[in-house]
Amino acid sequence: MNFKQWCRLDEMLYVCQTDEECKQYAGLGHDEGLIVRLAEMKRQNSKTYLDFFPNQDEALFLGAVEDIAYSKTKTLELEIHRLRNTDIVSAKHEFNGVPVNWSTWRQFNSHEKEDSKRQEVFDEFIEKTQKISPIVESRFSLINQTYVEYSNMAESNLEYSLTPVTAYMANENFKHDSLIEFVKSLGEKAKVPFRKTLLDRSNELLNRHPEYYDDFYFFRNRIYSGIEGAFASLDPVDEAKRTLKSMNFDLSNIQFDTENRKGKYPSPICFFVEIPSDIRVLYKSESPYFDFQGCLHETGHAIHATSIDGSRSYSDKYRISMGIAEIFSMFVERLSRNPSYLKSLRPRVKNDIQIDQIIAKNNFMDLFFITFYTANTLMKIEYWEKSLTIDRASDLYSRLIREYLGIDMPGEYWLLHHILPEAIMYVPSYLVAAVRAFELERYIMAKFGETWWKEKEAGAELRNIMNPGAKLDLAIFSRLDTIGYLKELGAAA
Repeated sequence: MNFKQWCRLDEMLYVCQTDEECKQYAGLGHDEGLIVRLAEMKRQNSKTYLDFFPNQDEALFLGAVEDIAYSKTKTLELEIHRLRNTDIVSAKHEFNGVPVNWSTWRQFNSHEKEDSKRQEVFDEFIEKTQKISPIVESRFSLINQTYVEYSNMAESNLEYSLTPVTAYMANENFKHDSLIEFVKSLGEKAKVPFRKTLLDRSNELLNRHPEYYDDFYFFRNRIYSGIEGAFASLDPVDEAKRTLKSMNFDLSNIQFDTENRKGKYPSPICFFVEIPSDIRVLYKSESPYFDFQGCLHETGHAIHATSIDGSRSYSDKYRISMGIAEIFSMFVERLSRNPSYLKSLRPRVKNDIQIDQIIAKNNFMDLFFITFYTANTLMKIEYWEKSLTIDRASDLYSRLIREYLGIDMPGEYWLLHHILPEAIMYVPSYLVAAVRAFELERYIMAKFGETWWKEKEAGAELRNIMNPGAKLDLAIFSRLDTIGYLKELGAAA
């Protein structure tokens, strides 16, 4: 076997594994035994890379260690998925005639009008995190052991000590202290205007101060309740397709699954099954405006994947850093708050007053997002760097939520998040990508005008930027301009 043959084999394993896991997340028939078997094959192939080709590519080296860590813990990951749907279940409340479980929790919160019922489900689920917390702890412990096992090899090949955090920093091309400073600076500048606006929005929506069970995902749906009628008759998939086709994006390699089936993943998600030829978007309805926004977000992921040159190297296609992977999803999602784009949706969006309301509500949710993901990021970094137990991580998380959001929330809440108890890191990438998406929008707008989404040349420019995959040149549009990003939200220092 030579290096090119190894790449072909690893890509084949990736495609097979992602195909089966996509079915799992979609709530379709899938074979967990096959997922575990494919994970073991991926682990063996990753070990082959480290044994025979460790000096070929830093991203592949780091990816091989990560794949070993995830593959070794695949059965525990599947157990977490199973328990979230079988044991994180309400004994008191139903959604669509079925007891609320982890997968339908956000839909329940979006539709339930009685605060006491939402609180009861929240409290039930917090108590039931004890069902999954030992498994999360065991899984993360095994993941950490994997990084320890390959640390000496990393020092000789990469010249730095390997940990989950240093691997993430290397993939994202960030210095440790620079990323911490970036995250903390965003959180500090956002938290004061966020808390003030949170009180205003909570009084407006709920006639009271916010409570711990009024989480980010509750507000993400409920905040737009006053403008939902404008989007109730809009088909999110059709609108996303119409917009992107106007820029000459070819959507023939993208599948959209919008069915509301049992066991389907609660968050919109996009699977890069095979780049660029097989990309799948999954979502289920929560509320009209969020459905529109979430569909734009995931379609942004999808056009990114289909725009990558299929002849690029395996590393360029599949080892895309998380801070790059989220740029185009957030960029396309920004159309849902773009005044000119919203005007193009008339007569659904009735007038400029309604557009101003949509933008103001989005600005609030961005402040919520920044403070929430600052807490998420700082907890996850400290989890790995200080080898925290689950209980200590929960205590830390509660303190960070209080510090940045001003809310007294049970720390176990992080175990109910869709990313924090599963991904090794990932969460800082949302903050990085949010700033880059803001910058990309400004770059494209400067070249093609306020209605850039109508311009075929804008689509060509975006495809040129996306084409290199992992080798994308961020310098074309990004300097990580946090000042401009925060100023847009009314939070600049």
